[in-house]
Amino acid sequence: MMSDQPCAACGWSPKPGELWPSLGGLAVRWIQDNLIFPEGDTFGQPFTLRADQKEFLYRWYEYCKRCDQWHYDEGVRGAATGDGKTTFIAAIALLEFAGPPQIAPISPIINIAAASYDQADELFAKAGQMVGGRDDEITEAPLCGFFAVYEKVIQFRDGRPGEIRRVAAVAGTNEGGIPHLFVCDEVHEWGDVGSNKARVHTVISKSTKKRKTARGSGRVLNLSTAGFDVDHSLLGAMYKRGLRVLKNPMLAPRLLFDWQEAPEGLDYEDPDQRAIAVRTASKAAGVLWNVADRVNDWGKPSMPRHEWLRYYANQWVDVADESWLKDHPQAWGDCRGDATIPGRAEVVVAVDMALRRDSVAVLVAWKRPDGRVAVRAKIWNPDGGKIDHLAVVDYIRRDLADEYTITEVTYDPRFFEVPARMLEDEGFNMVEFPQSIERMTPACGQALQAIVDGLVVHDGDPDLGAHVKSAVLRPNERGFTLSKGKSKRKIDACIALVIGLWRILAPDPEEQVVEPWVMWG
Repeated sequence: MMSDQPCAACGWSPKPGELWPSLGGLAVRWIQDNLIFPEGDTFGQPFTLRADQKEFLYRWYEYCKRCDQWHYDEGVRGAATGDGKTTFIAAIALLEFAGPPQIAPISPIINIAAASYDQADELFAKAGQMVGGRDDEITEAPLCGFFAVYEKVIQFRDGRPGEIRRVAAVAGTNEGGIPHLFVCDEVHEWGDVGSNKARVHTVISKSTKKRKTARGSGRVLNLSTAGFDVDHSLLGAMYKRGLRVLKNPMLAPRLLFDWQEAPEGLDYEDPDQRAIAVRTASKAAGVLWNVADRVNDWGKPSMPRHEWLRYYANQWVDVADESWLKDHPQAWGDCRGDATIPGRAEVVVAVDMALRRDSVAVLVAWKRPDGRVAVRAKIWNPDGGKIDHLAVVDYIRRDLADEYTITEVTYDPRFFEVPARMLEDEGFNMVEFPQSIERMTPACGQALQAIVDGLVVHDGDPDLGAHVKSAVLRPNERGFTLSKGKSKRKIDACIALVIGLWRILAPDPEEQVVEPWVMWG
């Protein structure tokens, strides 16, 4: 790869147009000469690398011409499901364990990890099969007999120091010593930054910096398919950082970010454009599986659209299996645009209030001249288990009232009755909106349709988006309402959005209420 980035250790940099030297060719030859494909249709056959995998190895094994330190100490590689990522990462682990001395250090220690025991077992099992299996039963492997393969560790049979150790984030501990390489599979399942699983990733990653080899400190290599929540996940943080580095490599000059995903703006109702998505999301297209099969899976009940986009297009869809937007995974993102609300514009303010533990949301909604509704929200999270209601009131009476013309403040009187009286005494038009099933059913249905039809405009606020995408549909005889899902993520801004849209878009919001006797017959 041509680059004028300086070496982080000694400051050397390639001349303009010059390549970093690389041991990629040596890596490719060793893998193809010594490893076999693990379980699958090609089981036992010599490991053949695709062109994109060879290119990655050439980049991963770039080194400084002056001091020999590796160019990169961290890698993130992403592609659609079925790309062969797990097999590829197992091959890299074995290369770093038993490969040529230019790559494999003395006393190699490698942690290969996944979020769960099952996933870690799959990755570890593939590595074991490539070198002959637990009882040397896979005689097709050129390296059969040279290694002792146990339940969670691979060692040299001749007693040389070094090991490959299986690690599962769910265990919550680091059992792998001080690794020179930490390889991590399906990072999208490691949770949010700060979670228990993500903490294991952090601890092991830090431990690689305690290890010094002839080519510098230890390294970390992450592989994954896109996840559900780019704004609240460990992989999402890696992904966004990687995108920034692609624009400005000097932000993290030792990060190798290699991500394959479908381009933006495709019409997924068009099979030809779905084929484009499938091919660009994985170089295994047409090699390991048939493109047409994936294209034809669109719309099948067994493959919800949000799953199709994540698995086959490697797109971040930001909606979970239980989200009310799961059948329209791109809808909220498509609503992003210029959500500017001009000063003194006539707006509706919707409040979803809580007493403690839950969050509080105040949403401002303005109907634009083109008929779309621009929205913005402010969210308060509990401090010490409580919400400062006075701060919420001050935000409405001062900040919002100074900036806009508030035509009404709509609220559920259950938790906001006293603050509402205070605001009413100051001249605000207070409109009660009890969150009964009779009122919320039509309001939720209208809100979903407005989002799908693109009648809502937001500025991409990740907190508002997280609340909206976390809401779960709760069906009833006349429609549905919304509630928290199993994750218990906050949805208060979503509820405020539903109420605000109802007050602005419903032809007669006071009359269109589903009566209980109509709902239940």
